[in-house]
Amino acid sequence: MNLKEKINTFPRTPGVYIMKDKNGEPIYIGKSKKLQNRIKSYFINSKSHSRKTQRMVKGIYDIEIINTDTELDALLLECKMIKEIKPMYNKLMKNHENYLYLKINNSIKYPYLEVVNEVNDNNLYFGPYAIGNKLYDIKNIINESYKLRGCKRMNKCIKYDLSQCLGPCRNAIEEYDYQKKINEIINDLKGNSKNILISLENSMQSEINLLNFENASRLKQNIDMINTLFNKQNIINETIYKENTLAWMKVNSEDYKVYFIRNGKLVDCEVIQIKQFEKINKKEYFFNKLNLFNEKTIMNKDIINQKYDLDFIIIINSYIKHSNEVMYILL
Repeated sequence: MNLKEKINTFPRTPGVYIMKDKNGEPIYIGKSKKLQNRIKSYFINSKSHSRKTQRMVKGIYDIEIINTDTELDALLLECKMIKEIKPMYNKLMKNHENYLYLKINNSIKYPYLEVVNEVNDNNLYFGPYAIGNKLYDIKNIINESYKLRGCKRMNKCIKYDLSQCLGPCRNAIEEYDYQKKINEIINDLKGNSKNILISLENSMQSEINLLNFENASRLKQNIDMINTLFNKQNIINETIYKENTLAWMKVNSEDYKVYFIRNGKLVDCEVIQIKQFEKINKKEYFFNKLNLFNEKTIMNKDIINQKYDLDFIIIINSYIKHSNEVMYILL
C-alpha cells in the first residue's frame, strides 16, 4: 500500500499524526479534529504552502496515526509527544528555550536581582518570561529605581558616590531598610502592588514639569517595559496559580469527556453520560474528584521551574477558552 492509499484509510475523527522520513524517524507531529482531512491537506495545492512545509512534505515516507476521543485529547497527546521526541519540523512548545527568570538571592544579607536561565536552588524566582534580553533591561530599571546593589562582592564601587546605589557595602543603609525595598519589589512581582510603576510615573511627571522631555521619554519607555513584565506575570498568576478549571466536551451524542485542571495542569479526565453530568453540582463534583488524588499527583503552587510546563499550560488553557466545542467553568 502506497502512502496515498494509506491516507485514504485514515478516519475523519480526532487524533495525532506522526510523519516519518525514509529512516522511520518522526519529522513532524500534529493533531486534528478530522485526521484524514488534515493529512490530505499537506498534499493538495502544495504550491500555496510555505517553503518549509513543501520541504517537509517531500521528506515524508510514512505516516502513523493515533486515534483519540476528542480534539483536546489529541492536543494533550501532541504536546506530550513533541516534548519527548522533538521532531525537526515542530515549532510548537519551543518557546521555553527563550524563557528567563528573575531571581532574588534571598540567602544573603543584602539580596540582589539577577536574570537566570534555570531554577536551581531555594532562592526566590519569578517567571519564566519569554521576553528575551528585555528582561536584562527590566532588571536594570528595577535596580536603578530602588538603587539596589548590582554587584555580587560588594566591593565599594563608584555607584554609591553617584547616588546610584544605597551603599550596603559602606554600611550606608540598615539591613532592615534595605529588605523593605526588596519586599516592595517582591510584592510588585507577585502582582500585589505597583510601587515601581507609581515611582516611575511620578518621576516622569516631574521631568515633564521641568520640560525635560528627553528624560520623560526615557522614563515612559521604562514604564512600558515594566508593564510588559507585569502583564506576563499576570498571565502566569491567573493561568497557573489562581484558576481551577472543569472542562467538558462531547465525545458522541450520549457522552461528555470531562477534564479536571488544577494550577494549570490536567490531573485527570473521565467519560460521563451527558444526562448524568447535567444534573450534578459542577463545583462539588470537581473538588470531590480532586480529593481522590494523592497530593503528589497535583502540581503545587510553587514556581513553575520546568519551562516546558508553562508552554504546555498556556497552549492547553488557550484551547479550552477559545474552542467553540469546549465548555468550561473556572473555580
